[in-house]
Parts: sequence; structure tokens; C-alpha cells
Amino acid sequence: MREEGLRYGRKGGYELVTEADIHASEILHEALTGAFPDDGWLGEEHQDTADRLDRERVWIVDPIDGTREYLQGLPEYAISVGLAVRGRPVLGVVYNPAREEMHTAVCPDPSPEARNSDGQQGGYLALVSRGEDRLGEVPPLPGQATTRGVGSVAYRLALVAAGKGDVVVTWYARQEWDVAAGAALCLGKGLTVTDVLGQPIEFNQPSPLVRGLLVAEAGLHARIRDYFRRFSR
Repeated sequence: MREEGLRYGRKGGYELVTEADIHASEILHEALTGAFPDDGWLGEEHQDTADRLDRERVWIVDPIDGTREYLQGLPEYAISVGLAVRGRPVLGVVYNPAREEMHTAVCPDPSPEARNSDGQQGGYLALVSRGEDRLGEVPPLPGQATTRGVGSVAYRLALVAAGKGDVVVTWYARQEWDVAAGAALCLGKGLTVTDVLGQPIEFNQPSPLVRGLLVAEAGLHARIRDYFRRFSR
């Protein structure tokens, strides 16, 4: 659709949306709710309703995370499909069609064994948003941190889960559909997933907003979390 030309606009005067976002959302919604009619649904391009709050299982979907990169032809956008059960992400699929990368995980264990490290006393790579990186809005990080801007936050989470980065971090709030699938991928690999101040994230909330994001191995996560908490007092 992008190569042939497509219409796009802005939601709320800010967020980009394209015909492809809507089309992908319709395909995913029809397939998943058709297969699992008793499940709830929270998707970026669908009208949210309180009905999902009474459902044990809820699909949390962003049909194209990284719409700006999609429009620009940058291969850093992704389809993000997560399933939360009683507020916990237990299944994640993040697919980057531009690079034909499929990342999947199922993590039904409510207490997966954490992947520990020595706190990464040496250098480490933090994947951040392109905008934050370009505008110098990446939060200060302890130690020898290198940052790299990557478009989609779902794709950033998938890369860290795959071992192609050490940290995903942002001060900025994210919607649940941005991070649910990626959170499942990271939890499935034993990474620690919290908001930016180290608090656990519970999904399928009445207001589906996540207060920033911090994802890393347990030792490095604790080091960055403690560093951030000194600024928040």
C-alpha cells in the first residue's frame, strides 16, 4: 500500500495514522476475535470500550507500531500482537515486514526465572526512540551507555529480547498496545520489565497508559532503576 500511495492523517492533531493502519487492524481484529470470541480487545485503531475490563483474556494490538517510519520507508516498524491474561502479558508476536523478522514468545509461568547479570559495569547498548535520540531527550544513564535510535518501541523490545541490545528505556508514557507484545517477548527471555521508575506494569487497565518503560537484565535494570529513583525524589 505504501509503494502504491496511500492516504494518511493525524489523530487528535498529533498521532499519524494511515489507511494501512486501519486495514491491518481490521484483518487482525476479524481473525483474532473470530477465533476467540470470548476474549476482550484493546487496539489502537478501534474504539475502546469498558467491555474488555471484565474479560480474563484480552488481545492488545497495534497494527503498525512506528507509522512514521512506515511512511518514510524506514525498516523499523512492526505489527504488535499481545495477549494478556488477568493483566499479565503471556503471549507476544512482533513482526517487522520490511525485514521479514518474526519474534514470538509464550510465557505462561507467572514467575519466570529472571536473567541475571553483574549489573553491566562495562558498556551497554540502550535502544531508544528516534525522536528522543535526535532531540537529546534520552534520560541520563549510569556508566558507559551507548544509545541507538530505533523507530518502533515494539521492535526495540523485540531486538532486546533477541539479544541485539541491552536496554529499552524511555521517560515518555506509552500506550499498552505499544508494549504488550514486546513485554511478553522480554519476559519470556527472563528480562525485567517495569515502568521507568521500576514499578510492575499491569495490562488491561481502564486507562491503558504505561508510565515510561525500563527493560533489561535484572542486574542492569536494578542499576538504572536506582539511578533514576535518585532524580524522582
